Amino acid sequence: MELTDILSKEEWAVFEKELFDRFQINCTVYNSDGVGVTGKPNWCNRLCPEIKGNKDSLAAICAPGNQNFMAQAKQTRQPVIDECDAGMMKIAVPIFSQDEFLGTAGGCGLLPAGGEVETFLIEKTAGLTEMEIAGLCEGIGTMSEDQAEEMAAFIENKIAEFMQNK
Repeated sequence: MELTDILSKEEWAVFEKELFDRFQINCTVYNSDGVGVTGKPNWCNRLCPEIKGNKDSLAAICAPGNQNFMAQAKQTRQPVIDECDAGMMKIAVPIFSQDEFLGTAGGCGLLPAGGEVETFLIEKTAGLTEMEIAGLCEGIGTMSEDQAEEMAAFIENKIAEFMQNK
């Protein structure tokens, strides 16, 4: 079974947009291979597109973070809430059809309350200066642990609803 057997790409895009509008965080639904189903990012800051748009920083920060969060979500069958290597909040909620792992839904790109962006790693992998990174970080919002848990619960409920309706 594939995620597109549950919802169409367009319906997953509507779900991602709903998450973005509600939680103001980059939201993506990933298949079990770690590939975004829709390919339509909703950016909550100006830094993430720069990181994901550079193959070196994508490979050093986003890809391994997504793989690790996905593996944890698959193994525990529970939402994973933590920071990515760039220091931003990341949430991954597993999607299962019975015992078959189909992927994750979640988001990233806000700072945890009291957190800060890991500029050194971004500098080294994205080729941006500390000053450029500081400019791109202006206005990045924050997300508390309670808000992250609320988002994870919302996603779990929506996924359960989608699975019932398939």
